[in-house]
Amino acid sequence: MDLNAGVELGVGQSAESFVSSPTMAEALSIRSALNHALENRFTNLILKSDARDLVLAITAQEPIKEIYGLLFDIHALASLFTSVSFVFVPRAQNSKADLLAKAAKCRFFPVTRPG
Repeated sequence: MDLNAGVELGVGQSAESFVSSPTMAEALSIRSALNHALENRFTNLILKSDARDLVLAITAQEPIKEIYGLLFDIHALASLFTSVSFVFVPRAQNSKADLLAKAAKCRFFPVTRPG
């Protein structure tokens, strides 16, 4: 077994009201994923995201004003792992996550049809 290949531990989705931007939504998702991994006693984690600016902000510790508090939370949670990596993955290479996000959005904002 290739230990570097990794295992997908689970997927999830949620929708929140009053989120000001896609970057904030992704940061909330990352914070939630870190909490979930800690609750399940995982010590090593590779978190993949299609939000390039957010991954850069986390890995290079470059602040983004609108999510400063969330970045602080993410760094604090990440410090509790033995090993944690944040990796940018283009959306085209992660269609499963993209479909989950779209499904959550549709449930939160149902499409209404005239008539």
